[in-house]
Amino acid sequence: MTEKIISNAPYVASAATVIAGMTVKDWGVIIGVILTTTTVVVNWIYKHRQDRRETERFYREMYGGASSPDKE
Repeated sequence: MTEKIISNAPYVASAATVIAGMTVKDWGVIIGVILTTTTVVVNWIYKHRQDRRETERFYREMYGGASSPDKE
């Protein structure tokens, strides 16, 4: 157990040094990238769901209740 702690200590210290050395500007860039990526993913998911709903509605209106022509 002690060997694991000792062998991982340099990695933890390196990560702490990198984090401590970051400025507010660096954190702003990192948070901006994360939020932008999250926004793109959430928008893609909602657009995909909207397209699926509109497709099902189209088939219901065109074919009288079936969600796609294959299901008739």
